[in-house]
Amino acid sequence: MAPSRNGMILNPHFHKDWQKRVRTWFNQPARKIRRRKARQAKARRIAPRPVSGPLRPAVRCPTIRYHNKVRAGRGFTLEELK
Repeated sequence: MAPSRNGMILNPHFHKDWQKRVRTWFNQPARKIRRRKARQAKARRIAPRPVSGPLRPAVRCPTIRYHNKVRAGRGFTLEELK
């Protein structure tokens, strides 16, 4: 910050050892592999369950424009689950 108004001029103490506190990202590719392996291990651990949230039925979208598209519905009714 620049000095403002009638204050004393500060003596800037330069941080000459900033190299010690530099955070490098050379481990980014390895971290990507580690995250992927952890995701796969978790998916194997909870294998029969659906991976992303509750079970959702496949439904067709309404209207002429989208009626050929199949998407995930909101959920099953109690009669469908019986």
